[in-house]
Amino acid sequence: MAMIVQNYVGCDISKARLDLFDEASGRYQRIPNQAEAIEAYVAGLCAGRDFVVMEATGVYDRLRRHALAKAGDAFSRHNPAHTSHPAKSATQRAKTDRLDARMLSSYGRRYQPA
Repeated sequence: MAMIVQNYVGCDISKARLDLFDEASGRYQRIPNQAEAIEAYVAGLCAGRDFVVMEATGVYDRLRRHALAKAGDAFSRHNPAHTSHPAKSATQRAKTDRLDARMLSSYGRRYQPA
């Protein structure tokens, strides 16, 4: 029986959009922060393999949380102050949505949150 390797998907959330980085494929994707777009993205995730890591952004992550929970996909929310520390210690000074999504994916790989 083949073992499923966890794939961490970093999700940077803003009012208007989600920036996503899938570590397995190395692919970035930007989608609107709207229910239809989020549901379509979530439908493409592989339950049991894909694990979404995002920062707690109050109301802006609500649609994402609900879609993931409804689909039964694993995810975790983290305090932005905690997730930014590993990037700072690696001397990553640049701040873009794409870099944040990648950093969140790396954070998941490193800390393997529950």
